[in-house]
Amino acid sequence: MRKDKSYLRLVGTSTPQPTIEALGGPKTITVHVDNVLPGQMCEVLHNGMLSLSHRVVVEDSATSVTITTFNLKQGEYNVSLRLDGRLDCVTEAQTVVVGEQFEVRRSS
Repeated sequence: MRKDKSYLRLVGTSTPQPTIEALGGPKTITVHVDNVLPGQMCEVLHNGMLSLSHRVVVEDSATSVTITTFNLKQGEYNVSLRLDGRLDCVTEAQTVVVGEQFEVRRSS
């Protein structure tokens, strides 16, 4: 039997389903993750494969974490979440736009 804590946590208990809220900015994406357990490692991915962020460990007694991606090129990203280094993503992908410029139009 493996003694890895994340393995025991995933197999031994029912874990809540994590949810994400992603917001695109001028150069980065900010992802707020809810329903995670202390000690879990979170990583933001594009298309379920390409890492967009550092791996962040949820602090003790926390159930949420906010992750900011690396600086990104302008465009659309399909953002999802990977937990504890698993190959499959635990959330549905959300499409987020980076670098979109908002114009304020005034009528004369």
